[in-house]
Amino acid sequence: MTSAQPAKTVRDLILATTGYLEGKGLASARLNAERLLADVLGLSRIELYFQHDRPVLGDELDRFREVVRRRAGGEPLQTILGEVEFYSRIFKVEPGVFIPRPETERLVEIAAGFLAPAGHRLLAPVAVEIGCGTGIIAVSLALEAPRLTVHAVDLDPRAVDLTRRNAHTNGADARVHVHQGNRFDPLPKQLKGTVDLLVSNPPYIRSGDIDGLAEEVKAHDPRAALDGGPDGLNFYRSLAAGMGTWLRPGGWIVLEIGDDQGRDVPAILAASGAWDVAVHQDYAGRDRVVTARVGQAEEHDG
Repeated sequence: MTSAQPAKTVRDLILATTGYLEGKGLASARLNAERLLADVLGLSRIELYFQHDRPVLGDELDRFREVVRRRAGGEPLQTILGEVEFYSRIFKVEPGVFIPRPETERLVEIAAGFLAPAGHRLLAPVAVEIGCGTGIIAVSLALEAPRLTVHAVDLDPRAVDLTRRNAHTNGADARVHVHQGNRFDPLPKQLKGTVDLLVSNPPYIRSGDIDGLAEEVKAHDPRAALDGGPDGLNFYRSLAAGMGTWLRPGGWIVLEIGDDQGRDVPAILAASGAWDVAVHQDYAGRDRVVTARVGQAEEHDG
C-alpha cells in the first residue's frame, strides 16, 4: 500500500509558489505568495512566520491553489485579495476599476503638503479630484487634512460607488462628496473660482502603447483609465483648460504623469497660464508629479 504524501506546510507552499510565480515572470513573487497564502488562511504575513510548520490541507489548500492559478494567469494581486494598502490604509478594489499604484503615494504626499493651514484661506480648504477610481486620493487627502472637503468625480458609476464605500469605511464620507460625470461637468457651480487644490491621476498612456503593457494591466484595468490619446496628453489639456475656471487665484494643481512626460505636461500647464510649475520625482527617482499654480503671483505673494 502506497503511503500518503506528507502534508504541505506554510513554509513548503511559500517556497514552491515563489519559484512557480518567478517562472511566470512575476515581480515580487515571494510577496505575492505570502499575501495570497495569508489571505486564504486568515492570517497576517507576519503570522505566517510564526506558523511556518502549520499544515495546509483540504479546502484551504484547494483555495490557495486556485488563487495562485489566477495570479499566474495575470490577474492582479489586488483584485484577487479585494483590497490594496495605500498610504498605510486599506482600500477596497474591484474588477473593472483602476487599481492604485504605489507611486501614487507620492502624489498624495505632495498634495497634502499644500493643504497645511498656512493662512486663513486654508482653514477649510476645498479640493477637487478628477477621475477618482477607487477613491484612494480623495479619501487619503481628506484624512491627511482633517478640515478638507473633497469633491471627487468619475465617469464610471462603479468607481463612484466604490469611492463612496471606501470613504465610509475609512471614516471620511462626511467630507468626501462623489459626483458621477465627465471631468468638471458634474461639479457644483458654486465651486467655480474657490477650489484650493485640483488633483488628478489621469490616463496618460499613449493609445498605441496599451497593447504592449503587462497583461495584468491591459487585461484588467479599464482602458478609459489608461488611454491618454495618441500622445498620452489629452487629459492634461482638458485639465489645463479648466483649472483657471475652478481654482481660486493662487490655487494648486497637482498631477501624476508618466515618467517620460516631465517636459510636455509642464509646457501644457504653462501655456494655459500656470506659474510656479515644478516636476517632482517618485521614490525611485523618476519624474512622477507636476505641480503648478493659477492666477498672478503678485496677487498672493506680494
